[in-house]
Order: sequence, then C-alpha cells, then structure tokens
Amino acid sequence: MKNSNKGFTLTEMIVAFVILAVLSSLGVVGVLAYQDFADFERQNRYAQTLFVAAQAELTSYSVRGGLETLKEAPGEEILLDTIITKDGVYADASGEGEIIKGDTIYALSGTAETYQKYLNGEYDGRDDAQSKGYRALYGIFEEYLHDKSILNAAISLEYNPEKGLVYGVLYSDKNRSFTYTASTREGRVNVCDRREDFRSEYLVGYYGLE
Repeated sequence: MKNSNKGFTLTEMIVAFVILAVLSSLGVVGVLAYQDFADFERQNRYAQTLFVAAQAELTSYSVRGGLETLKEAPGEEILLDTIITKDGVYADASGEGEIIKGDTIYALSGTAETYQKYLNGEYDGRDDAQSKGYRALYGIFEEYLHDKSILNAAISLEYNPEKGLVYGVLYSDKNRSFTYTASTREGRVNVCDRREDFRSEYLVGYYGLE
C-alpha cells in the first residue's frame, strides 16, 4: 500500500479551531457559573454561622441581664412593609411569621472597614450611638464565633433587644455595605429583597426566621 501524504485542508483546520473555541468558551462559562454558585452557598453558610453565634450570645445576655446594653443602641428599625420575602410578597402581608409581626425588629449593620476600626479600638470609650452600635454588633459574636475573620465583611444582624431574639443575618464578603433605604449601586446592596434570585445575583447570604 502506498503511504498517504494527505493532510488537513485549511477549511478543516478552521472548523476544528472554531469547535475548540466554542468548547473552551462553554467550559469557562461553566466554571464561572459554578464559582458564583459556590460563592453564594458560602455566603449563606456564613450567615447561618453568624445567626447561631448571635442567638447563643443573646440567650446568654438574657440570663446575665446584658440586654440592657443593647437597648441603648438597638440600631435601625426594620419595617416589615419594606421587606420582600423569599416568596416575593411584602413581609407584613405574608401569612407566615405572625409572632414576628408583633415585635419591633432592629438591624445592626457593619462593613469590613468598621470591623477593622473595631479591632483597632476606635469605638472604645465613645458614647455616640454609632460607636455603641458597632461595639454591640461585634461584641455579640466575640464568645461563640471561632473564626472571627468572617466578620471582615458586610453584615446585618436583625434582632429584638427586648426579647433577646435574632430574626435574621445577612452576609456578604463580595459587597462593600448593606442598606435598607438606599438603592443598590457600587458595592452597596439594598437587603430588603430576600428573594433568592436577587440575593444570588448580588452574592448576599441570608439565614433567618420565616
């Protein structure tokens, strides 16, 4: 048999390269999608970790009589008619959480920057409400949180200082800060929307009472 010296034509090579490029792009898209999914799941796990730690500490406060300190700087009051539940309805119109509707809920919020200032002692000995709020927020996690490095992120703790109950925790180390009144822009996320598609888009973790 004669040896064949026939190779690929230019057209065949171009088609092969196009196919490889398409497959490569699909692979990159798949990897990025998985990375976003993994990041979102991590935000939710950290939110749950902080929720458990905060509730344990508030229970301890209730026993020791430490809730009075929290009442001095409870934080920002949360209005249920501004919160969109995971089902896409406003919390005050939802059929769930009837007990919560009778409570006043406050939020203490912090950022990676405020946590570093807290570590540096910049809020110590100050009597303004903002400093008291940051001391209260990070102090809640001191005893029951083993890995405190996760506090280097945007955090909102929703709770009732009268009853010592935690209602929810929002968490993201991918955003600069959280807000309940301003618009979502430039690393600042309005966390009134608790729908999963919204939170997954902005990589905001949430764990709380329904």
